[in-house]
Amino acid sequence: MNCINFAVIMIITFDLTTPIICGILLLLAVLTPLFSAFFRHIKGRGATTPKHVPTSIIMTVHDDADAVSRNLPLFLQQQSEAGYEVIVVDESTNNDIKDTLKLIQAEYPHLYTTFIPASSHYLSRRKLALTLGVKAAHNEWCILTNIRCRPADSHWLESMTEQMNDETGLVLGLTGWERDAPSYWRYERLMNNCYQMRQALKHRAYRYDGCSLAFRRSFFMANNGFLSNLKYQRGEFDFIANEHGGQQRAAVSIVPSSLLLQQKNGGKAWLYDHLYYLESRRHLSRSLPWRLLHNFDQTMLHLNYLSDIIAFIYATATSNWLLCAASFLCLLLSMLFRTLIVSHAARSYGEHLPFLLIPFLELRTIWQQLYFMVSFHKADKYDFIRR
Repeated sequence: MNCINFAVIMIITFDLTTPIICGILLLLAVLTPLFSAFFRHIKGRGATTPKHVPTSIIMTVHDDADAVSRNLPLFLQQQSEAGYEVIVVDESTNNDIKDTLKLIQAEYPHLYTTFIPASSHYLSRRKLALTLGVKAAHNEWCILTNIRCRPADSHWLESMTEQMNDETGLVLGLTGWERDAPSYWRYERLMNNCYQMRQALKHRAYRYDGCSLAFRRSFFMANNGFLSNLKYQRGEFDFIANEHGGQQRAAVSIVPSSLLLQQKNGGKAWLYDHLYYLESRRHLSRSLPWRLLHNFDQTMLHLNYLSDIIAFIYATATSNWLLCAASFLCLLLSMLFRTLIVSHAARSYGEHLPFLLIPFLELRTIWQQLYFMVSFHKADKYDFIRR
């Protein structure tokens, strides 16, 4: 009799445990994809105050004559009823750059050029160049960009100015990689856009991983520009977004016409961009909430997949074929939900990612960031400071 009772208890336990585990796995498969920057992404936004605002587009050039001849005319051919100027600050000693700028300037009178002395030491030449560009600007609104980018549309400038009004002091625009860039580069930029745009609209702008940043010249000058971080080599977009976004209302421009496409650079340059950020973030405000949210999203992502994998291994070892099938199906369901969410966000931001690669791109993020952190700790910290 005792053996029979024990057998009945084991059957009941088995019958209850399996559906409970299956229910938990299904719940994780449905809910955890919602804890994602892609699910929370900001939808396309129209103009807040459609009016024409004169602007100054500011960029620096350094030993990239091909990019100047290819991309600069596209900035100079923007549609704008209010008028605008383009200011290029030459931080190189390359005669090809100077000759190319002279040829383009002869065709476009609203192009202005200047340069910084080659003898500048102990401070970031890039930030010094941008500061000179802002000082030379004739308009209240300035847009910082990168010569290695090109507007995807001739209405890029109009899309940016539509978000400029009396209540706004900062505008974040969309930046993506050219289609020949690696899939993970494009995925990561999209993920950062989703985080940054939402944070900016909540008056908690933390950083800006892009090349289309508009701000008020008067605020920049009143706060001494890059003075507090001039010794750090890079981080110019991050520092402006962080400082201005903490004191002024921010807007975003994420309609398709506002997209800038960045030219692929070498893998080493891409790595150093991330290492420069790891140095810059030590000096940025509001870092903790940003990192907590990102880490929470990554935790939920891996909790979901690990739960399915562990359940599948356990079910296989115990010959529990019902749980084995359920865990496998929940894993596929999770991957499908997450892929659809990322694809939808990508389309909203004018990006295209290989559908079948998306789950692997998501899983790569934490390991890629670990690699950046190890590389940063191994690097010479003086590489990030102008000497």
